[in-house]
Amino acid sequence: MAKGRKTKPRERLVRWRVSLIKGPPAKFIDFAYAPDAQAAERRVAKEHNIRDTLRSRLVAIRDEL
Repeated sequence: MAKGRKTKPRERLVRWRVSLIKGPPAKFIDFAYAPDAQAAERRVAKEHNIRDTLRSRLVAIRDEL
C-alpha cells in the first residue's frame, strides 16, 4: 500500500486571520496564507501599508476552515 507524501511543516501554507489591536474591539484587517504567524503579519502589514509603529500591535490567529 502506498503511503502519502509528507511535506515539511514550513512548506504548508495556513490561513491566518490578522487583526490590529488598538482598543477593546480588535480591528480585522485581512486574511493571509503563510507558513507561520509572523510571516502572515509581515505580509498583511506590507499589503495594507501599516506603519512600523503599529506593526507590533498586529496579531495573527490561525483560521480553522
